Amino acid sequence: MLTMRHVLAVSLVAALAGPAGADTFGGFSGVDRPYLVNQDKVCAPLPVVAGAAKGAPSCQKAGADVVAKLSIKDPIVQRGDKASFAATAAGRTLTVTGSISARAGDKLVTWEAIDPIGKVVEVYASQYDDRVAVAYTTRRMGKEVTDIVAFDLGKPSVARPQPDPTAVTPPPTTTAPTVDPAVEKAAAAARKVSKGKALAAWRKVLDLDAGNPEAHYRIAAAQLASKASADALATIAKLAGSARPDAIEWLVEARFDPAFAALRSDPQFRKAVGLDRKAATTYERLMGFGGQWEQTGTSCDQAEVRFAATRDRVVRIRVITRCQGSTMNLPFKGTWRLDGDRVVLTLPTKGKQVTDADEAACVFEPAGDEDALRCSLGRDLGFVVLPARR
Repeated sequence: MLTMRHVLAVSLVAALAGPAGADTFGGFSGVDRPYLVNQDKVCAPLPVVAGAAKGAPSCQKAGADVVAKLSIKDPIVQRGDKASFAATAAGRTLTVTGSISARAGDKLVTWEAIDPIGKVVEVYASQYDDRVAVAYTTRRMGKEVTDIVAFDLGKPSVARPQPDPTAVTPPPTTTAPTVDPAVEKAAAAARKVSKGKALAAWRKVLDLDAGNPEAHYRIAAAQLASKASADALATIAKLAGSARPDAIEWLVEARFDPAFAALRSDPQFRKAVGLDRKAATTYERLMGFGGQWEQTGTSCDQAEVRFAATRDRVVRIRVITRCQGSTMNLPFKGTWRLDGDRVVLTLPTKGKQVTDADEAACVFEPAGDEDALRCSLGRDLGFVVLPARR
């Protein structure tokens, strides 16, 4: 089976490459802190703390009415002797110099980009010199693109650092909740019984652990199988009211389990499992449509990507490229975990110990009225997948 390291060796750059892009800076808000990229992307400048900024700008698509309320001012290009700011780049490090009240050339902020910076294209200042933006080039998925980053030069005492959405952090080291051996033994036994005995077996689990989410889920399925729809709905409602952290996992599972197909059009069921509401947790954002995501492929340009995450924290990715009659089919298999609002993938190389090099971060970003999931497997290697509704 091919893993991430194998793919790096077979020119996945060409397979995953998409169209190049060039962002343009639209100016800073005259009534608030945000800035505008292109015509419809509103971004928050990165706060500067002790001369440094971290992470990536947070941006959202915005309608014309929202942009109008921000009173965007034309950008002030920093050139010549009257410029307040200048910027230089070395590797992934961007340095902004200048001065508001001291001598020119003072280092104001340093920032690390995700990918190596090619060159600084332009520097822009706000009308009050309290914010500065830099347009720079970088290579992404094999092509040169222009990105925009802006910094808030306000007082450090009010500036709040933002997390880096692409940085991979290790799993928490907190002790896992203690599992009652008797409950686990009863649940393991209940998973093995025949359908006719499932109801009684899972009720024994509830006798030991009255709030067990899996037991409520399995009992509801057994009740529905015996044509007791009202009882099944009542059990699902109990599951929906649970405060257990894993209750949402079983509610999401019920959305697409064939065992609950007979209830899928029932308003009470849909409300209980959350089929018609917006995702409230990162888990729901990833798994809300069954954990199935996809990127549409185009011949010789963009790879087809099928991304499947399952409740047991397994992820399978298939990358298919087609060009001039030739097809390349690359499978991945690994695990996933949540890290805040990010999804961290671990794609190990068979026979080798897992290292940081086997981990990759995926972040959510807006795509119209839904989420897209952008995954970066390394320099110039990435894809953007959308939910595959069943």
